[in-house]
Amino acid sequence: MAHWREMIDSDWLRFVDLQGKDVTVEIEKVVRGEVTGEGGVKSKKPVLYFKNKKKPLAIGATIGKTIESMYGADTSGWLGKRITLFTSTTKSKAGETVGCIRVRPKAPSASTQTAPQEPAPERTEE
Repeated sequence: MAHWREMIDSDWLRFVDLQGKDVTVEIEKVVRGEVTGEGGVKSKKPVLYFKNKKKPLAIGATIGKTIESMYGADTSGWLGKRITLFTSTTKSKAGETVGCIRVRPKAPSASTQTAPQEPAPERTEE
């Protein structure tokens, strides 16, 4: 059975999209984006786009610092680099434990396979 959050449409990569697995991706581009968070609060964050993935990932300081430790602070140096995403938990501003995405603090080895192309989603008419 699917996690209930998988049944909610999202334009952003979320922890449920990883289905509890490590996923190695290649960074295709990094842009400054606007994200709407809890309570409708908007903020500017780096947004990572990945080769062969439809959904981008908006990142905060934790992921940014992890990638910086591997590839440097200049985001142009991140292009074409591979990272491994995994699911974890964190505390929300309300103090609840919530699911999140993190990055493994070590660059994936050359033998680690990059996540395959995502199939086109099936659309059903309601």
